[in-house]
Amino acid sequence: MLPENCMLALHGGRQVVVDEHGDVSPENDHCGIYSDDHRYLRGVDLRVDDASGEVRWERLGRASDGDAVTTVLTSSTDGPARGDTRAWTLTKQFSIDRDGVTVTFGIQNNTNETRGCELEVTIDPGFEHIFEVESFFSARDARDRPVTATRLDEGTVRYTAEGVDETERSVSIETNRDDTDDANESVQVESDGTAVVSATQTVGPATTESLSFTISLPGDAIDVPSVDVAPADIDPRHRSLASAASEALDALLLPEGVPAAGAPRFVAPFGRDSLIVGYQLLAFDASVAERTLRFLASEQGTDAVSDTLEEPGKILHEHRTGDLTEAGISLRRPYYGNIDATSLFVALYADAVEAQVSDSLEDDLYESATAAVEWILDTADEDGFLRYDAHDHPYGLNHLGWKDSSEALAHPDGREPTGRIALSEVQGYSYRALRAFEPLAREHGDEELADACGELADRLYDSFEAQFWVPSEGCYALALDGSERIPSVATNQTHAFWGGLGTDERVESAVDRLLEPDVLTSSGLRTFAGDHEAFDPLSYHRGSVWPHDNSLAALGFAERGFDHAAELVAERSLDALGDSLTRAQPNRFGFPELFTGLDETVPNGYLVHPDSCEPAAWAAGSVFGFLTAHPEVRLGDNRMS
Repeated sequence: MLPENCMLALHGGRQVVVDEHGDVSPENDHCGIYSDDHRYLRGVDLRVDDASGEVRWERLGRASDGDAVTTVLTSSTDGPARGDTRAWTLTKQFSIDRDGVTVTFGIQNNTNETRGCELEVTIDPGFEHIFEVESFFSARDARDRPVTATRLDEGTVRYTAEGVDETERSVSIETNRDDTDDANESVQVESDGTAVVSATQTVGPATTESLSFTISLPGDAIDVPSVDVAPADIDPRHRSLASAASEALDALLLPEGVPAAGAPRFVAPFGRDSLIVGYQLLAFDASVAERTLRFLASEQGTDAVSDTLEEPGKILHEHRTGDLTEAGISLRRPYYGNIDATSLFVALYADAVEAQVSDSLEDDLYESATAAVEWILDTADEDGFLRYDAHDHPYGLNHLGWKDSSEALAHPDGREPTGRIALSEVQGYSYRALRAFEPLAREHGDEELADACGELADRLYDSFEAQFWVPSEGCYALALDGSERIPSVATNQTHAFWGGLGTDERVESAVDRLLEPDVLTSSGLRTFAGDHEAFDPLSYHRGSVWPHDNSLAALGFAERGFDHAAELVAERSLDALGDSLTRAQPNRFGFPELFTGLDETVPNGYLVHPDSCEPAAWAAGSVFGFLTAHPEVRLGDNRMS
């Protein structure tokens, strides 16, 4: 999560992070201009001098409007008395466009006399890969990328660096000068490699002058679709929240039309995340699901590669770009380290076909869906379960479900699981995929494949009943490890209900257990029951509250006929998400990835977790998941029209 003194602009996979005064400050390691998994510039820092020397600034306000971040500042007063004149107002804006970033600094004279000032912007190159940025990750050792600065003319400087993949990447800074003789904007290259954009301004009374320049980033010009949600389809109480969620998702959409997982760390395609967002939006804007399915099909695994866990038919986990991935140093090129995205792909494909999202989707992606189903059939064990081992690689993941942190899974007493893991939610995804694909296979004449889907689904259902039920809790287990059940009460099980697993009687019992106070908080269901010894409300996955997790729980409750539970979870989660837009940081995106699991000791329980991405696509998408699940606002049979 960005610290409170930072603010973000985000569009088409590009990001600008500024500090509290609206600068891209090299002193703040979060700050930078990012694209294609590189921080190309780590400093765009403005200094203003007038007749009295360097002007000191106080912030009046700031806002992020998706693709632009704007900061307004005022100079200190000219005298010691209350109401004395503040001579200057300064507006700093970074706006992301098709080719890069446009930077505009507007200086306004608030006095009744003409005043002069000097504007000087120092630009520091970066070119490091995002995996090397210390504030974002457990940073990898920084690689050496010598940068060359070339002054092309009075108003243009180009930075060039050779990446570790031996490919040159360039960034150009060009002032928006006119060609008149008195144009005073210029760019100089200093001995330390920084570039300085400067201008001398004469500003009349109550007048604004500006310094503007463009930063051209590597890669093609970006054109990005948008999320199209009709306000009339949404209950009036939640239209404002849904509109803000749409704007956050717009900002996160990549040029491929697939939502990035979240900012600032995960502005890249993630299979599981984007598929869940596709589900959340299916009743509101099915084009997101279609674009996601088509993109993931184009990246589907074809070979068996142990380093990246690629397998034929498997759907990717994460796809990064940049020189580390191109040089084969990073696993994320793409990385297939998940156990669930392939089943989610099949399930969303089948449900999107049933919803008739387009005339061509079924035929275009049937072959890809078949390959994914065959992966499920080949990977399932004798009980019908999909299991995984921790990925034994320096950059691999310990856990391959959505709770993928190293301490994500635990027995109630804190013991770590051992051996191969079968997660409850993964079995639900698999069951939903098999049941939904079976009739499509018959429709296409693949009777043998259809029979195999039906047989595995039956076996999986019976095995789940026999091995996951925990009588002492009146609930299903979190998972199985190599030797025993992990009987922890958690939210994973709710995804299994959404997938169709569990008898009605046992699901009713489990729903009652999950609505008890040690799980249900004012902001939603905790990922791990509070009465377990291993509970930690400040952990990432062992007691925190995740909106997307709750949205699938609400959808599952609704589909299984437990409307009271769906309504309760939806209302509390929507309140928490609405609160995230306004409480601590107005004019930020909101929609954090997760909240803490604190409840009774914190008013409303809406504390955003310090490790949270904000915005996160599946948190913003969860608004639409809750609206679909909520009995009072669920759309009718004509929702796709």
